[in-house]
Amino acid sequence: MNSIATAFNPGSAAELALPVGIGIDGGGSHCRAWVFNAKGQVLGQGQSGPANPVGGLTESFAAITEAAMKALLDAALPQHLMAQLPLAAGLAGLHLPQFYQQFQQWQHPFASLHLTTDLQIAAYGVHQQQDGAVLILGTGFSALASVGSDRTELGGYGFPINCNASGSWFGLEAVKAVLLARDGLAPATVLTQLLPDAETSASLANQYLGQGPAVYARLAPLVLKAAFDGDAVALRIRAEAVQFVETVVRRLLQVGAPKVGLVGGIAGQLVPLLDPSLPCSFVSNAGERGSWCFLSQQLTELPA
Repeated sequence: MNSIATAFNPGSAAELALPVGIGIDGGGSHCRAWVFNAKGQVLGQGQSGPANPVGGLTESFAAITEAAMKALLDAALPQHLMAQLPLAAGLAGLHLPQFYQQFQQWQHPFASLHLTTDLQIAAYGVHQQQDGAVLILGTGFSALASVGSDRTELGGYGFPINCNASGSWFGLEAVKAVLLARDGLAPATVLTQLLPDAETSASLANQYLGQGPAVYARLAPLVLKAAFDGDAVALRIRAEAVQFVETVVRRLLQVGAPKVGLVGGIAGQLVPLLDPSLPCSFVSNAGERGSWCFLSQQLTELPA
């Protein structure tokens, strides 16, 4: 650990090439990792599958390790360095106490493990510990406002009960709309042709019954494309999502947040459609910035 502590206070260009730790932003569809030097510059990055422990603890462990290994490979660094580097991870699902406790017991391959939620990572990435709010619209939905010492958390309870306007919600709404349309109980939609395995209602139901949020989230781009092309059903789904997002943003402002940053793949699609009077914007690199912010906090606390 002495070499890491030294690298955190670099004195030469050579030391800037040294890794000081790995940051992780793990969601319901992807796990992203970055190897950082002492200035917070990215030496390498990697990506793997879902890291939300709600979808499986073993799968989450594997996704984190794989993403970290890929980031080291991208940085042209040997993988045995994992054992010498601290890992700071923000994960979806860790706001649920049972998963946080189980992660604390993980026999991980890193020098040390530091945990928080993906929501906190996003918040760090958006406003760097200043007053503000963040709304995640990726595979799922969650939001956080930090105003002084007060914190207000919204959502984050998971698919399908609490995922409004997220990727998984878009996918679920699309499957529901197609099934109703096939039965003549709702308007026809181009989604019937766009959704994979939708030849019959039975094949569609067999494909998606019991599936997790990541599977549904893969359908979200199809809904957004159909809306862009003018399909009335897809436009209704998108309009409902926009209305919900505006409601969340106004709630975050109501508790005192001066502005709201939106992150995640769905957020980037919806921000241009929001009421322009709302003080909110899309932040594309919140995961990377937030991971470094959280990791740097841990590095300052490591023993020399």
